[in-house]
Amino acid sequence: MSETQTIGQYRYTIKLIGVLATAAGERQISINSEAELSLSDLISRLLAQIDKRQFRELLIDSATNNPLPNVIMLLDEQDCNLFQGLRTKLDPGTVVTIIPVAHGG
Repeated sequence: MSETQTIGQYRYTIKLIGVLATAAGERQISINSEAELSLSDLISRLLAQIDKRQFRELLIDSATNNPLPNVIMLLDEQDCNLFQGLRTKLDPGTVVTIIPVAHGG
């Protein structure tokens, strides 16, 4: 198998805005996968890749164990709630923008 075949065929870009970028230490993250991911799967991989308590606390609501009370998630600039929320299957190349609900204007 060549080196290019070992890299996941699905590549997702995550853009972090405001305090999320500060807590993560970067504004943009790429995640590769061998299979199509749902938005929920992508968030799980993001949390594993950015293994920082402060980032997790900012992203995930502790009462619901869900990110949606704390952030707005855009899939290629459209709110994920226009689709199937966290269950939305992501196309290869999808850009996910995560914006804290409490953000400057």
